[in-house]
Amino acid sequence: MSARLPSGGSRINRTKKIDFQFNGRRLKGLEGDTVASALLANNELLVGRSFKYHRPRGIYTSGEDEPNALMGIGEYGTFEPNVRATDLKLNEGLVVKSQNHWPSLSMDFLSINNLLSRFFSAGFYYKTFIRPRFAWKYIFEPIIRRSAGLGSAPSCEDDEKYEHVYFDTDILIVGAGIAGITAAKSFQDTGLSVLMCEKDSEFGGRLVSDSDELEKEINHKVLKKNIETLKSCENVAVKLNTCVTGVFDHGYVLAIEEKSGEINSPQRILWKIRAKKIVLCSGAFERPIVFPDNDIPGIMLASAVRDYLELYGVLIGDRVVLTTNNDDAYRTALKLKENGINVPAILDARKSSTSNLVKKVKEEGIKVLFGK
Repeated sequence: MSARLPSGGSRINRTKKIDFQFNGRRLKGLEGDTVASALLANNELLVGRSFKYHRPRGIYTSGEDEPNALMGIGEYGTFEPNVRATDLKLNEGLVVKSQNHWPSLSMDFLSINNLLSRFFSAGFYYKTFIRPRFAWKYIFEPIIRRSAGLGSAPSCEDDEKYEHVYFDTDILIVGAGIAGITAAKSFQDTGLSVLMCEKDSEFGGRLVSDSDELEKEINHKVLKKNIETLKSCENVAVKLNTCVTGVFDHGYVLAIEEKSGEINSPQRILWKIRAKKIVLCSGAFERPIVFPDNDIPGIMLASAVRDYLELYGVLIGDRVVLTTNNDDAYRTALKLKENGINVPAILDARKSSTSNLVKKVKEEGIKVLFGK
């Protein structure tokens, strides 16, 4: 089970509740929630079905690398399919629907494909449904296309407004974590124009969520001081909620600024940027470990567990086992332990480790099994 903790969550406002719908049911979230964190706070672990076999899928990450929680958002003229629940901020009255199931998410008729998966090898339909010839176009292909795929295409004219902007700059910095902020500060007295794009709604990246209790207050102060320095730099422009989607020849860059939820503003703005120099400070993704059933609800990246706990005050389960091949998962174990969550064991693929994080975890009484 997942639930909202009575305290914590640096990005949420606990005094302001937000009503939204998920598959026709009315749920409540908090201001600052993403759709994903709000669903987890309401113990919604099953959020979709897989593309081919219709296996159950749960929220797997906390950001733009989410593969499972793809939703249909809005209704009629505001409907948009395949939106990542981990990226979308919760708005009052938002209508959210899961995809790729019939008749319902919990009772999906086509999950029978999973039981028959041994017979459904890659491309089996091209080898199986070849007779009679006419049936492929008029019978077999329409059925297969209807049962596969993800979201439905919008059927109404789009009511939203969109804009595009041309922008020239000397320096483009991608990412507003501590590396991006440091890079921007280095240009403050050069007279060069600087544009910083950050896909998130806040500065700092993982600086705060990855800090332990002793470091957190210090890092908050460091981050606040750096942000104040940036705001005082006349040559530095910052665009939050702006994701750089492509870097092309001759310093040409495309970025999309999300404006969803803002009154009397376009839904998105496409930035067409020309930059003389580009500095990439976009961080890194945690890569999943491959094991049987590593894609079912209840399985989540260790960094995502930490994010939901720190940023949104959402607890992912009351008994958590971690698997890892590096030290990062030990940070998650310590965060869980701080919040009273039972961590029976950490399965570490390495032969051994003598890092300080591993020592701290062992001191907390958490069993560490190496070579697993």
